[in-house]
Amino acid sequence: MAIANDHKNDEECQTAFVMAQKLMIKYEISSSEILDQKSNETVSKGQVTAHKTLFWWERQLANVIADNFRVTWYYNSKTVEGESKKKRAIIFLGYENDIALAKEMYILAYEVLSFYVSQFVDEYYKVNLLQRERSLTTELKNSYIRGFLNGLNEKFEKQVKEMEQEYGLMVLLPTEVKQAYHEMFEGKKGLSFKLPPIEEVEAYQKGFHDGNKVDYTKTTLDEGSIV
Repeated sequence: MAIANDHKNDEECQTAFVMAQKLMIKYEISSSEILDQKSNETVSKGQVTAHKTLFWWERQLANVIADNFRVTWYYNSKTVEGESKKKRAIIFLGYENDIALAKEMYILAYEVLSFYVSQFVDEYYKVNLLQRERSLTTELKNSYIRGFLNGLNEKFEKQVKEMEQEYGLMVLLPTEVKQAYHEMFEGKKGLSFKLPPIEEVEAYQKGFHDGNKVDYTKTTLDEGSIV
């Protein structure tokens, strides 16, 4: 995470996404060999964003991070002074250490994605000698971001399968966290939001490639050079 925070906009930063996930899995394996680290932990909440009008991709990013870092998430809504409509914040639910890592990863992914999509759009207009249009820019951004998040999630899923084969352990949401979420929202409508269509295939493919290209060596991980 220290490396990632020093290099938010380069490929080394992207490596931190999957490196953090793998280190988390390895830590769980090591600790479980000694004692049950989770027996005395309590389920906590951690606010990730400010109360605002959330973009679709901020919600989808929360899905990706939650699916891979042992937390779940929900909205917290409130009326902000001077605003007529309610604003929402993303809240992670889980064990304290898991929430801390998930929040770090969300913020890091948010910053990297914001940089990469802006870079892609600028390059697209430059290469194609086009004048900027709001509608095209929106289509490019939405398509690229969908690709990036799908690519990143595929990378996570592939790693989990590899770790499962090697160690027999997956990134699972703790039972206590599932229970707490169920108790909080029993009988209430679940989270739902629409994803925009993929209007620009080239943008989607580029985003998928950028989100999926992260890699590192096993030697680097075993030496613990990221921590």
